[in-house]
Amino acid sequence: MTAIPHAAEALTSALSRFGHASSRMLGAANGATDDTDQAAAVIDMMEAKTQVKAAVAVVRFSDEMYQALLDIGRPTQGR
Repeated sequence: MTAIPHAAEALTSALSRFGHASSRMLGAANGATDDTDQAAAVIDMMEAKTQVKAAVAVVRFSDEMYQALLDIGRPTQGR
């Protein structure tokens, strides 16, 4: 079992959230929506950024853990 598929799904979700928030931010900048939407878009972008960082950290940790397990299974030289 690996955590990478779950992290990849979270990463995809976060990037989608960031894209939607940036579209809302562009709409607010063009005057299509009010300033409240602009503030909410900024908050959503910050949350998505944090979610991306967490997903990448999970992928890195999973890779390190997998490499450590492979190292445990390797025969040691010199014995």
